[in-house]
Amino acid sequence: MPQQPFGNPQQQPDYTPAEEQVVPQDVSDQPTMRTEAVNSQQVQAQQAMPGNEEGDVATLERELTEAQRQAGEYLSMTQRLQADFINYKRRVTQEQSEGRLQAQAQIIEHILPVLDDLGRALMAVPPELTQHPWAQGIQLTSRQLVSALQQLGVRQVGMPGELFNPHWHEALMKEPRPDLPEGTVAQVYRPGYVFGERVIRPAQVTVAGPAPSGEQNANQ
Repeated sequence: MPQQPFGNPQQQPDYTPAEEQVVPQDVSDQPTMRTEAVNSQQVQAQQAMPGNEEGDVATLERELTEAQRQAGEYLSMTQRLQADFINYKRRVTQEQSEGRLQAQAQIIEHILPVLDDLGRALMAVPPELTQHPWAQGIQLTSRQLVSALQQLGVRQVGMPGELFNPHWHEALMKEPRPDLPEGTVAQVYRPGYVFGERVIRPAQVTVAGPAPSGEQNANQ
């Protein structure tokens, strides 16, 4: 007996399956479709460009306006700071000038009593001793002191015949003086001194007043 083959071998099909049919695609229209897509994109880009440019211009205008506004604020701030600095310098200069004048006025005020004493000493010199060396020395010292004060800008006020000025003169009394106009300085008891526009010391004076009524009638 012939031997059967071992196992159950698969039986081979007695036909060959038909090959899968591939349907060729029509590619004749593809370049046209791609061209139309590109053209459509270009048209859309061209249509969108004007709007973008207008948006960019508007943005730039807003940024320019904001920059101009900030520049104006910075300019105003700088001008204010400059004006404040100029005012500060002017104020400091004025304060320094006033401080110097005040210090000089205080020194002059302390020198004036010495000048008063020299004047009283000269008035007390007897006529026969006016040419004495010590009398001449006092007179020379007094003149030098007055000259130094004049160089500093100090001037004397309070002379007989001056019109009475309450800012410069201190009236001690009013005396009838028919030989002088009413309201003028009759006598000076202590001279006054002015430093620039600052009164260091007013002059002590008497003021001429009207003559008594009896004297006026006698003169008439």
